[in-house]
Amino acid sequence: MKSKLFLQPSKTKSGLAEFRGGILEGLLNISTVHGLNRVFSKSSHVIERLLFIIGFVTACLVFADVTREIGFINKHYPLKTVIADLHYPVFKIPFPEIIICNKNRLNWQRYNEAKQKFLQQRHWTPKHEQLFIDTLNAYDTLSFGKFDNFGNISNLYPPILLNELNYLNFSVVVKFMAWQCQEIFSECFWLNRPYDCCDIFSLRKSSKGFCLAFNSMETEEGKRRGKNDPYYPWRSWGRGSRHGLKLRIFPRIHQHSPGSVETKGIMMMLVEPYVWSYIGNEIGVNTRAMVSISAFLHYFDSTTRRFPSHIRKCVFEDELESMFYKSLINHRYMFENCQAECQQEYLLKFCNCTVDIFFPPDKYRACRLSDLPCLYKHNDFLQVFEQLGEHEYVTQHVKGMACPCFYNCKSLSYFTDIRQENLGNKAELEANETEIRLEVYFLWETIKLYETTAVYTLIDLMASLGGLASLCIGCSLVGVMELLYFLFLNVPKRIVLCSIAARRVKSIPKKMVKTKKVLFHKITPAMPLNKRRSA
Repeated sequence: MKSKLFLQPSKTKSGLAEFRGGILEGLLNISTVHGLNRVFSKSSHVIERLLFIIGFVTACLVFADVTREIGFINKHYPLKTVIADLHYPVFKIPFPEIIICNKNRLNWQRYNEAKQKFLQQRHWTPKHEQLFIDTLNAYDTLSFGKFDNFGNISNLYPPILLNELNYLNFSVVVKFMAWQCQEIFSECFWLNRPYDCCDIFSLRKSSKGFCLAFNSMETEEGKRRGKNDPYYPWRSWGRGSRHGLKLRIFPRIHQHSPGSVETKGIMMMLVEPYVWSYIGNEIGVNTRAMVSISAFLHYFDSTTRRFPSHIRKCVFEDELESMFYKSLINHRYMFENCQAECQQEYLLKFCNCTVDIFFPPDKYRACRLSDLPCLYKHNDFLQVFEQLGEHEYVTQHVKGMACPCFYNCKSLSYFTDIRQENLGNKAELEANETEIRLEVYFLWETIKLYETTAVYTLIDLMASLGGLASLCIGCSLVGVMELLYFLFLNVPKRIVLCSIAARRVKSIPKKMVKTKKVLFHKITPAMPLNKRRSA
């Protein structure tokens, strides 16, 4: 009786070669890369293989080069600015805050009252009174960066005398002597309607000291109006003087300090609401000044948030974690507010105090009389701003304040064109009085709107690289998933099965592995028939 013990399989390739062949065959089956089957096919001619290899390598080089270009642009030039709207209406932006400063900031008619109120009676001596007068004269035309006004105080008076009047807070004295709206404003029209000037103008601090502001969010009156009036800060819906602000201003030269040698007139600043203050324009007396405003609005969209501030060159107002976020206390981030805070930090660094008529209320110590020589000493430094990156292009011989301030990512910029004409005898409405007639309005009914966006958003990158990969090498996202599935699931499975098969082969005796014959059990042969009979 036959009994089959073991059947050896047909002869195959060696284990390693068989494994490699299976991997290659599996890759070719799932690959969407055109031409690979012809390269590895046994039936392909040598020339055919060579042509497809050259084509595949060329496609890979094109894909790599274009990908490198995309990566270079995304890293070094990731943003682009375009004109989003050529006719953005002016009624969608606030009318600028108008800050009016008399070039002589103090009403000298209140000097005697100020002396009696603030100067202690024991100091009503000639030397103390002269120091008091000289200090007020310095504050009369003071602005940030003009601390050379304190030159006489630093050079003419000994520190002991300054310390004797150190109890005086000259910021309070200056506010007491500052011009009130009813003292310099006579007529006020907004949108061609008359208003009480003191209803629309209020006293506020600025980089020029105490001034009067229209459409401001910095004063208590403005903050209250902003809560109660949904249209505040106010806006204009047209162009020309009929849709702007008209003022009649009297600088009251006869009430200025007797020691003042400054030219007479006003300083006018136009700033975006929520901006502390900025550079002003001078307007002389006995003139009619027509100030036309053009503007543009520039914003960075949400696609730019994935880039750091130093790449965008701007800071979002809610980007509190940015190392470039710096602003005045209780103020949103604005480029001008960042610079103002930087100025205050340099005052603290050099003199350990701040000139608080230039800044909103804060926790820092206000400069006293004995600190004024320090401000005078560092004036050359404090009147110069060093901009980011300027040393690569200009030679700066005078050191200044280095303020790493970027523009806010939504900024509204106003540009003014001032035309002045002499009033002549029209200003002589009062004896020996000077006058300024001011008109501020938009030049056009529309402005330009600029938008900065990412050259490649994440979707753009996926579309560009995916389309390029599909064009050059026939790759797709599904193909990538199949490749990952094959590499991380199929290949390990093949490895495990091959190792199991190898262990089984090793456990079989070599003689049985090598033979191809079928083995039978041994059977005792039967006795021949003739021998049986004889038996």
